[in-house]
Amino acid sequence: MKKFFHRFKPQPLIPLIIIIFFFLPPLISGKIPIPGDLILGLYHPWRDISFDGFSPEHFPAKNPLIVDPVVQTYPWKSLIIENLKSKNLPFWNPYSFSGQPLLANVQSSAFSILNILFFVFPFKIAWALYIILPPIISSIFMYLLLRELKLSKIASSFGAFILPFTGYFITWLEWGNMIATAMWLPVLLLSIKKTFSRITIKWFLFIVLVTSQVLLAGFWQTAFYVYLATFLYLLFTYLKEKKLSPLLWVIVALLIGILIASPQILPTLEFINYSSRDVDLGYFKGRQDWFLPYQNLIQLIAPDYFGNPSTYNYWGIWNYLEFASFIGIIPLCLALFSLKNVNNESKYFIFLGTISLLLALKNPISQLPYTLDLPLLSTMQPSRIIFLLVFSLAALSAFGLEKFINAKPSKKLLILPLAILCLLITVLVLTFLFKDIFPQLNGQNTQNIAMRNLVLPILTAISLIVIFIFKVLNLSPKIVIAAIVLVTVFELFRFGYKFNSFSKFSWIFPQTETISFLQNQPRPFRVMILDRRIFEGNTSSVYHLEQVGGYDPLFLKDYAKLVSSWDSNRVSEPGSYNRIVFPKNYESQIADFLNIQFILSLDEINNQEFVKVFEEGKTKVYKNLNFIPRAIFVDEVIKVGGQDEALSLMLNKSLNFAKQSVSTDFGFNNNNSNSTVKFERYDDQSFSLSSSTEKQSPLVVSNIFYPGWEASIDGKKTPIYKVNFMFQSILVPEGSHKVEFKYRPRSFYNGVYLSVFGIILTLTSCYLLWRRKFQ
Repeated sequence: MKKFFHRFKPQPLIPLIIIIFFFLPPLISGKIPIPGDLILGLYHPWRDISFDGFSPEHFPAKNPLIVDPVVQTYPWKSLIIENLKSKNLPFWNPYSFSGQPLLANVQSSAFSILNILFFVFPFKIAWALYIILPPIISSIFMYLLLRELKLSKIASSFGAFILPFTGYFITWLEWGNMIATAMWLPVLLLSIKKTFSRITIKWFLFIVLVTSQVLLAGFWQTAFYVYLATFLYLLFTYLKEKKLSPLLWVIVALLIGILIASPQILPTLEFINYSSRDVDLGYFKGRQDWFLPYQNLIQLIAPDYFGNPSTYNYWGIWNYLEFASFIGIIPLCLALFSLKNVNNESKYFIFLGTISLLLALKNPISQLPYTLDLPLLSTMQPSRIIFLLVFSLAALSAFGLEKFINAKPSKKLLILPLAILCLLITVLVLTFLFKDIFPQLNGQNTQNIAMRNLVLPILTAISLIVIFIFKVLNLSPKIVIAAIVLVTVFELFRFGYKFNSFSKFSWIFPQTETISFLQNQPRPFRVMILDRRIFEGNTSSVYHLEQVGGYDPLFLKDYAKLVSSWDSNRVSEPGSYNRIVFPKNYESQIADFLNIQFILSLDEINNQEFVKVFEEGKTKVYKNLNFIPRAIFVDEVIKVGGQDEALSLMLNKSLNFAKQSVSTDFGFNNNNSNSTVKFERYDDQSFSLSSSTEKQSPLVVSNIFYPGWEASIDGKKTPIYKVNFMFQSILVPEGSHKVEFKYRPRSFYNGVYLSVFGIILTLTSCYLLWRRKFQ
């Protein structure tokens, strides 16, 4: 035992202990990393009731900028897990945008390996682990990579601790999918390094697995940057090692990994093809929030110079999330220190950091993907490539610490920390002198905000100088390292706690009377929201309430055009909704056709066709007396020559949706048949109806027409026609029948075939490697 403790080195555990200690205080107090406070503090119907002693509408909301996890990621994950637990593949989401693909929405991360957590633990506990584990995994992988690069345990531990607390990692922490994607980068580089040392089955399989998980983790823009950094490292290693065989094996493993991810890739590409992303998201001349603004480089040393959204005083270019490049003043200083006498291993990180900074800032090179309108790339916000910048700086800080520990005591060591302090003081002086350039923000003096938020960085820089003086005085290295770690932990913990929210379980999508009222109504029906302060984003989907609006970077282009025309009462092109589709024209007959049974409003509706049926606080629920059932038989289908003509007729009040439809696919003469239809079963991925009609009649279902929907009558497939611009219809023969609709996207099953092929290639490659080993 004595021998064991003598040999035991705690350095590898330091980053894990630090990360655990970051999450431990909130967890002990019963809070998990999710901004549930925003649900209660910003949105109805939760604002209408009292929570934890706060009166209605007065629950404190900490940081409104990080609302996406509760209005997007959490609802999507909830639907994914519910479907999987019900043994259904989560293909379709009927709860937003009147219905659209779910699995094809890559951010739902249906096949992420971390989804295992949700089958082991209750959902909210699993969510906490889903957020906490990626920083821990990132840290472990970073440590292993730095050790493989021949850094000492203490230097490797330092770099491994820094990475999860860098600006990109800490500000996007509670989204889950972004860090779950980014966490694979260090181990991909490690795998390449190992493969060039020795080609083995283990590291080949690791590259295959990790490559596929990068795409399946839920955020493709980060995945693109992971692959970019991986490709550059592969090229860098090959040029250094001049070994062709490991290069080819790594390329094969990368390609197979991408192939295995095809069940996600193909449906997502199909969805993107039908989406409004090219219209809704992109760069335009004069856009200030697209690239990293040059002035925001000050955030490398003063993260809150422009304020912070959590203190409601952010006054810089919108938004803070996109430009958070902070890694801590001491780590930044050590990263700069590593540039002295650069060794071969650190050259890659210097190059990667330089390239990422070049592409993040606006210049002729970084603008090329947008001026050339390159597919996919032209809709990616380039400032997010600072992920690679902070990754590089975190690695370089480890190299810098190694050099600093081994450096000879000399007064010259003080030059760099003094330069950083002088830079901060210069910024402070200039901020004080040029007060006229600082705008007012809701009565706040932004100059004072900037100056106040320079104080802590200046104090940290002074601490940095003191630490370097310790080195100059040749004090014990343990004292110097302890001081570096303690000051850095304080700085980065403060940065992380200030920005992020932690919530009690009871704050996360609690029940209200309004919600219970709507849940007790017979399905299917849709709701329409007249005020974005009610059920913001996709929050209603957590309660299985379908609505016509939604919040998603991907939504159907045809639906965007429908809503633009519906709201304006004229045929219009798809507008730019900035991810949020929010129709308001509840008096249109299109709202009736869409099976909108209930209208939610904060204001009174003075229209006899809408009757108030429930009220809780400020939230009012009105019933639409003219709503049309989700599935109906119509007497007539009017055939038209184009989609615009179809829309024009739909906006014409002479069209009676209860009896007529319009289609570019087929026409049907006036029937006047006595027909009935009712729902027997209604689920997310399928539904069945019983029908009875005296003669063949068109059955119209106000569900979105999209590739992959199949219909059958008494078990026999029947074609689905597009009616009313983008909805579904089938022809039902006379008599009584069982009708079934189900969503089975061919793109997914084609992806499965490719994935199986990828697995076969993996097994074949492993066999060849096994033979190679024993020959």
